[in-house]
Amino acid sequence: MGGASGKIRILLAEDSLLGRKLALKMIEHCGHEADYAENGKEAVDKSCANAYDLILMDMYMPELNGGDAALEISRKGVLAPIIALSGDVIGAEELARYSMRDSIVKPLSENELKRVIAAHCSVKDESAPAKCVESSSSSSSGIIFDEKAALEFACGSEDTLAEMISIYLEGTGRNIEILSASIDTGDMQKAKSASHLIKGESKSLGAMKIFTGASEINDAAKAGDRERCASMMHSLRNDFKEFITHIGRTGKT
Repeated sequence: MGGASGKIRILLAEDSLLGRKLALKMIEHCGHEADYAENGKEAVDKSCANAYDLILMDMYMPELNGGDAALEISRKGVLAPIIALSGDVIGAEELARYSMRDSIVKPLSENELKRVIAAHCSVKDESAPAKCVESSSSSSSGIIFDEKAALEFACGSEDTLAEMISIYLEGTGRNIEILSASIDTGDMQKAKSASHLIKGESKSLGAMKIFTGASEINDAAKAGDRERCASMMHSLRNDFKEFITHIGRTGKT
């Protein structure tokens, strides 16, 4: 377990490949060790089988969602603090309901990672901020690609950013097709899952127009509004094509 100034061991529970890659890179960049789980059930199993100093838990995952996974981990006597990861702000009441200590609004930033480590682990970090104010995405909703933000999440590494873009293009192209097929068949649960992934990964990579469109479709899918979802798919496809063209021009792939 982590000492006063040593490494700590972190379990990251995150179903998004892009989200995992970025978070694992950030944890490594901060000098700590990380393991990962791709769904809630795997997070429970790994938490019980290994000793971690901190658990970062995505709230929306397959097999078992983050809240229920956190409850199960706590019931099994695991003492590591569990931190919720979510695209939305989570209130104190909801955190308490799931036995979670704190929350981070995704995408994960280095400042927020340092903040929760300083607050919940016995590790001294002089660079850890007292607080972190999340910036709003509303002012950047029309930006095709926020390269500055994307590079920050890639810990300043151009090579990492290029790898992330490649993962994003493949994954988002696939998820758009899954989303479209789900809307066509009226499977709003699957549409909600696909749009959630597109939304989260787009925000992480700074693809803000796609993030905005996917967020609107996600809201409609949550409401079970199939017609509204279908009406926005053409725009989402165009935004993705525009992103591909923009990336090609910048030579980032």
